[in-house]
Amino acid sequence: MNFTSWLSDAAGRLAGREPEPDVAVVSYPKCGRTWLRVLVGKALCEQFGLDEARLFKTQDLCRAAKILSTKFIHDGTGGVAGIKWTEQERDRSHFEHKKVALLIRDPRDVVVSSYFQATKRMHAHAGSMQEFIRDECFGIRTIVTMYEIWQENRNVPRDFLLLRYEEMQRDPAGCLRSLLEFMGLEHPDEEAIAAAVRYGAFENMRRLERSGTFSRKMSPGDPSDEESYKVRKGKIGGYVDYLSPDDIAYVDRVIGEAGNPFGALVSSAPSA
Repeated sequence: MNFTSWLSDAAGRLAGREPEPDVAVVSYPKCGRTWLRVLVGKALCEQFGLDEARLFKTQDLCRAAKILSTKFIHDGTGGVAGIKWTEQERDRSHFEHKKVALLIRDPRDVVVSSYFQATKRMHAHAGSMQEFIRDECFGIRTIVTMYEIWQENRNVPRDFLLLRYEEMQRDPAGCLRSLLEFMGLEHPDEEAIAAAVRYGAFENMRRLERSGTFSRKMSPGDPSDEESYKVRKGKIGGYVDYLSPDDIAYVDRVIGEAGNPFGALVSSAPSA
């Protein structure tokens, strides 16, 4: 962190507000943000001997590690924001002086996971899956439009890193290392990365959620209903278990009409 960034950071804290980050990790809800936050937090706690209770306090951890201040955000997107896909802000000039890491996931898996988030955790939608995917605020067009806007604006930030949920599944250590380096950590510790990957394993994340280790906001809506967990399934291509052939044809058409931004379509079938 340079002196100017440190001074701005200190001034923000003295004023009682969270300082503007140098790095924004941007994602649409349900793209794996919580998992990535856990990986980053655990790796920094391990490498710098920090209290694990600070796991989700990313900016605090960055200060302690003396790296670029980093914040995980949804960039005002998501159905609960109440913004129709046609009304999304396309100007991203406010990111001009920041570094942006964009985390994306196959929109078909995102829209299914979003449905369970909206209906079983937030109680923000009462309709069917079929209605949800076509909704102007929650549906597939909202997700794809967000990707499309960022594809158009990827050269606006001073640096840009694309992260894919599916690649995180295949190589969590490599993706975590890339992000830590993007955050200004020159020499990520491999043992710390390995410990973070073990900690962030799906079954451990589910166990921690069930036990209440994370905040109340991170607790399942109904412990007996696996669809109500924040850490739900994490399955690549799992959308085929929930969408009808007609629904799949609809979401595929919408994604194709948008030009398949960032090559978002990953798989037409679940992984083995």
